[in-house]
Amino acid sequence: MIQSISNMTPIIRRLGTAAMIVAMLILSACDTTTPSNHEAELVVEGYLVAGEPLPPIWLTQSQDIDTDWSDTQSAVSTASVRLELLAADDSVEDVFPYQRTFEAPGKFVSSGEHDVLPSRRYRLVAEAPGLPSISSVTRVPEAFEILEVSHSTIEYLDPEQFSYLVTQSQFDDRQSIFVFTIAHDEPDADLLVPAYVELVFDQEERDSGEPLVLDEEDRLELQRFTSPPINEANYDILPDGTLRVRLPWFAIIFYGENEITMSVLDDNLYDFQRYQQVQQNGGLLSPGEISNVLDPIEGGAGIFGSMARVSSRVTVIPAAGQ
Repeated sequence: MIQSISNMTPIIRRLGTAAMIVAMLILSACDTTTPSNHEAELVVEGYLVAGEPLPPIWLTQSQDIDTDWSDTQSAVSTASVRLELLAADDSVEDVFPYQRTFEAPGKFVSSGEHDVLPSRRYRLVAEAPGLPSISSVTRVPEAFEILEVSHSTIEYLDPEQFSYLVTQSQFDDRQSIFVFTIAHDEPDADLLVPAYVELVFDQEERDSGEPLVLDEEDRLELQRFTSPPINEANYDILPDGTLRVRLPWFAIIFYGENEITMSVLDDNLYDFQRYQQVQQNGGLLSPGEISNVLDPIEGGAGIFGSMARVSSRVTVIPAAGQ
C-alpha cells in the first residue's frame, strides 16, 4: 500500500484539482485482505501545463502501511530525473534534465528553459538508487482560448450566469473533460454568499449577533473550490464549433473578485480522477469489487499528467435587496 502525501505541495495547491487526485493515492494500492508485504517504489507527482514553463517534479518513496509518514523521511532527493519530448515516431526529440532543489524535500526542477508544447507527448524518466526506475508518458491537450467573457461584474444568482465563449480543445477518441477552479484572495466570513454562510455556520452561530469568523482550516478549504470533471457535452456547442460554458452558482463561495480557471485534462489525469471517484463514492460496486486507482506510472506509482487552461476574473456583488 502506498501511503498518502500528508502535506500538499505548492504545485498541488496552485493547481487545485490535482490536490484531490493525489490525495487519493492512499487508496490506489491498498488491499486490506492480505498482510502488508511492502516493496519500496518511487512515487512521482508532476503536471505539465500547455504554454507554461516546465513544472517541478516531486519524488517520494512509498512506505509500508505500518510506517508513520514523514515528508523528510519519505522524500527522494538523490535521483536522475529528465523529461523527454517525443517525436511522432517515438524517438526523443529533446531532453530536459532536472536537478534537485533544497527548497523542499523531494523537489526537482528543470535546469533549462522550455514552455510546454500543446498537442505533444512528453515522457518522464526517473531513477533512484535502490529503487526500480519509473517512466510515464503524457500527451498535452490542445491549447484553447477565451473568445468572450460574459461579465466583468455580475450580481449573485443572476439567471444569465457567468460564462465563457471558448474554442475547443479536441481529442481524437473522446470529448474534452473540464475542471473549474475558483479562487478568492480574501476568504473572509463577511464575504461569504448566503448559501455558504448557512453551510459553514450553524443556526446558533448565525443568530448570536457576534461577528462570524472563519477558522484557518475553513479559510484554506474555501479559498479554492474545484469542480468534479465535467464533459463538454454539458455545455452549448455552437455551429462554429465554439463552446458556451456557464459557471453554476454553487461554485461561487465569496463575494468580490474571483479568479476562474478552466482546465482541460489529459488522459492520465482524466483516468486517475475517474477511478478516484469510484474509490470515493463506490458507485454500484461492493467494496470488494472496487478497482484500484489507475495511475500511468510504469515501475512505480503516482501521477504524471498534463492540462491546458485559461483563466479570467469576475467580481460578484450581492443582488439588489440582499
